[in-house]
Amino acid sequence: MNYLRRAMQTSFFKLESNFKLDYAPCSVKKWRSSRTGLELTLISQKSPIVNGYFAVGTEILDDSGCPHTLEHLVFMGSKKYPYKGLLDLLGNMAFSVTNAWTATDQTVYTLTTAGWDGFRMLLPVYLDHILYPKITDAACYTEVYHLDGEAKDKGVVYSEMQAIENQPSFIQGLTAQRTLYKKSGYKSETGGLTKNLRILKNDEIRKYHSENYRPDNLCIIISGSVDEGELLDVMTRVDSELDSLPAVPRKRPFLDSPHDEPLTTLVKKTVEFPDEDESSSEVQFSWIGPDGRDLVMDQAVDILCKYFTSTAVSLFSQHFIEVDEPLATSSDFYSDSFLKTGINIQFSNVPTNEADTFPEKVLKLMNDHCDSKKLDFKRLRDLVEQSRRKYLFSSEKSPDSAINMAIFEALYGNADGSSLEQWLKDLHEYDKLLTWSVDKWAQTYKKYFLNNKPCIVVAKPSAKLYSKLKQENEKLIGDRRAKLGKNGLKDLERKLQEAEAENEKPVPKKIIDKFGQPNPSKIEFIKTTPIAAGLNKDLVNDSSSSVVQDILGDQPANFPLYVHMENIESNFAIINILFSSEVIDKKYLPYSNILRNLLSFPLRNDDGTLTPYDELIKQINQDMLGCVFSSSFQGSFAELFSLKMTIPAENYVKAIDWCYKLLFKTEFDKKRILITLRNAINRLPEVKRSGTVMLGSLMNKVLFTDRSLRKANDVYQNQQFFRDLLKQIETDEGFEKLVSILEKVRSQMFDLANMRVFVVLDHTKIEHPLSSWESFIKKVEEKKGLPGKLVPLPLTSNVLSLDGLNKEKKCFIVTTPGSDSSYMYLQTKVPFEYDSKDAFKIILGAEFFQCVEGPFWKAIRGTGLAYGANMYKNFETGQLTFSIYRGVDTQKCYEAAKKVVSDYSNGVLAINDEMKRAAVSSVVNMLTNGQSNYFEAATAEFFNINLSRRGQDYSKRLMNEISSISTDDLLYIFNKYFIPVFDPSRSICFISCNPAQEESTTKYFKNIGYKVFVEHVSPSDEDNVDVTEESKL
Repeated sequence: MNYLRRAMQTSFFKLESNFKLDYAPCSVKKWRSSRTGLELTLISQKSPIVNGYFAVGTEILDDSGCPHTLEHLVFMGSKKYPYKGLLDLLGNMAFSVTNAWTATDQTVYTLTTAGWDGFRMLLPVYLDHILYPKITDAACYTEVYHLDGEAKDKGVVYSEMQAIENQPSFIQGLTAQRTLYKKSGYKSETGGLTKNLRILKNDEIRKYHSENYRPDNLCIIISGSVDEGELLDVMTRVDSELDSLPAVPRKRPFLDSPHDEPLTTLVKKTVEFPDEDESSSEVQFSWIGPDGRDLVMDQAVDILCKYFTSTAVSLFSQHFIEVDEPLATSSDFYSDSFLKTGINIQFSNVPTNEADTFPEKVLKLMNDHCDSKKLDFKRLRDLVEQSRRKYLFSSEKSPDSAINMAIFEALYGNADGSSLEQWLKDLHEYDKLLTWSVDKWAQTYKKYFLNNKPCIVVAKPSAKLYSKLKQENEKLIGDRRAKLGKNGLKDLERKLQEAEAENEKPVPKKIIDKFGQPNPSKIEFIKTTPIAAGLNKDLVNDSSSSVVQDILGDQPANFPLYVHMENIESNFAIINILFSSEVIDKKYLPYSNILRNLLSFPLRNDDGTLTPYDELIKQINQDMLGCVFSSSFQGSFAELFSLKMTIPAENYVKAIDWCYKLLFKTEFDKKRILITLRNAINRLPEVKRSGTVMLGSLMNKVLFTDRSLRKANDVYQNQQFFRDLLKQIETDEGFEKLVSILEKVRSQMFDLANMRVFVVLDHTKIEHPLSSWESFIKKVEEKKGLPGKLVPLPLTSNVLSLDGLNKEKKCFIVTTPGSDSSYMYLQTKVPFEYDSKDAFKIILGAEFFQCVEGPFWKAIRGTGLAYGANMYKNFETGQLTFSIYRGVDTQKCYEAAKKVVSDYSNGVLAINDEMKRAAVSSVVNMLTNGQSNYFEAATAEFFNINLSRRGQDYSKRLMNEISSISTDDLLYIFNKYFIPVFDPSRSICFISCNPAQEESTTKYFKNIGYKVFVEHVSPSDEDNVDVTEESKL
């Protein structure tokens, strides 16, 4: 059937825009329905993933949170499909994942699907949920806000906002919004303040939906490999069932509202956030910037913000951060893509005793520097070129940049659709900026950052406020309980149970069955060509491939380097050199924290001259899109170091030369080391405010030995080491001793036998992919001698402590005053093998429990106990983990998860075919999402072949294996591995919670059989840890 012809003959969708991008393999079309005003944008770019972004303009003039609540309630059923979770159940079967976000000016619903077939099936169902949600009282009660049977605040939306509402960045941002924007919805907290969520009525939410969720305020944006005719056919049928446009055009959010102008006088405000550590504050500068639709000026302001904040050579870094007595640990900026761009510059960890005067120093520097003679014109031009290259690279990898522009165009573009091509087709804004004179840059600087006055918000920590909020919360709950009495509390419990029962009415099987399931064999994975060279024996090359022949034909004889190449189609390349940390003497491992800052040291040239670190960074940025020296490979194999460079293909040879210079020619400078150590120490208050970071630090401390790189790199655990080094290098003798150790660590690690080189490139763009490494090899051999035997891969299993190996009987709790939410990890042992029958079953079993609208979702997120509950395996550390993210009640989360796992394992609850298919679909979606572009596919190949050693065909075997796993197989794996997660005698537990929850949490986990260890985070920087018993660590 010719869907395109049929759709064009009967559709009200009129083509408004049709063009190809000049800079990426992508074409764009936009239609608008003349009958309903519904917009449809198609971004065609080859990918196994089809993405949908359904954008609604959401202006509101209060902090009720209506836009945010709808982001959740839409998924609770629609008029045509009145069942909670139906959308996600179908998504699970169609290799799809749904999600959504709410920003100040928009709510966007997303659909990510492996292949077009599943996307096509779900699209009309999803749109029905968005435009015609049921919004029942029961759904609002569980999803938004309620009191549980103990009179505690609960609800998914509530718990999400509770977790961030007292964070300094949230308080600063909201204060700035309210100061800059008096007339429009930009002033509002669309997420909803918790005090407002407590009193928000469902009728208010319904009213907001009816006024804003209209076809003419909705844009459907789709990207990927899509059948255009089928898409128009589906959308025509959807459009035909919608209400027609009203006779009087409705107002467009924000565009037709009163507009706020930039401030003409400076406004400075001081706010407080609750924390026991009062040593460091946060400072934010915010301006209303240029018209966001003026791409040239918008990009110019973006470049100036990078000039101020980006890298160690930025203006603010040079004066406030990379100095002997730093006044901040970092400066960053972010933009609000509003009608007029919001500009925000943030300084982190400003000493509180300097916080009041710090803004004046920033403003003075900005005023003094706004001169055509002082501006670094060359750096401005370099930043334009770098930004252009990064945009090209991101556009080649994915359509995300085009999608973001399509969302912006839907909100703020011309009504006739003409803006999309003007803003997206070419990169004229970069071309224009490259013609600017230094005077033009100075004029723009002055206009938007000096004459245009900022709102400055100084956020100070307050122990008094922390105590006050703690007491108020305890009093609030106590007063509630007293007022409600036992009967009232029982009524609350009953009301919640009734709401849950109404929400969880089962979806009739006939409804699910009529949708069917797409064929996974139709999903087209991106294919790359792997090549093993030199010492790489982990892959047998395909000798029949002409690509392999061409690249190996360039391999020099006796090539003494381990190289794995992935050939793709691209104008860019990636070089990633991996080093084992196991070659470093154990006693020197903590010194690798300094070595990680390799790019911040000056460079000793062959002629004896020294290139200062700031000039070095400028040179690197001219030749590369990115250069990072860090630990781990993509977050896995954490005992590795990695030097990763992303480059234009034409700079391949230059990048190889940079590898040698950075590894062997950097010089350990005393001033740079002092700055590194001071900044690490000054970041500690910020670290202690994060519940997730502190929990991760506690796990590093407990699970790993001192041989572990991840433990050695933990800033919090090594703070005393940093302080001791600072004291040591006060003397020349102490500094020379440090340099001697650092040189020894460098010598131990940077050796040809300890290098695994991973390269992603297009061999048609690079003349000598292998022989270009000869010069590098020769220089290293001259410095180090001939390489020895290839160093084995460092495995995490080799650095596990006794607790990390045994994973049993202990519960570790860290109290974090700066975090209102709780976080939890429960872990048990699983085999270390990546590629075994049990491994495949564990993967499917984890997805069974954690997939959207799966057992954990319904029992924990659906009842408002936590924002997230997940189960996942890590074969590298030999563990199966259950995690709680942003929990409001860890005890009840534990009980709910334990009951769910037990009931399925013991047959109390049955595993039906739909649930099993949903788990399989979730795994398929995970695979395709991880390989959605050439670079991701190449990285997955390297991981599978060279690191995990699970083979080139792993993805295919995984799909085949999980498809054949039976219900009995799942029951076997649940009882063998999943039940132990919730058995104190066979699991280990980690919890981060607010001190107010310490007593009840400790008591509960002790009573169920864990030996509990509690670690208190002290407000003092000099004495951060106070370990108490229940037990001593």
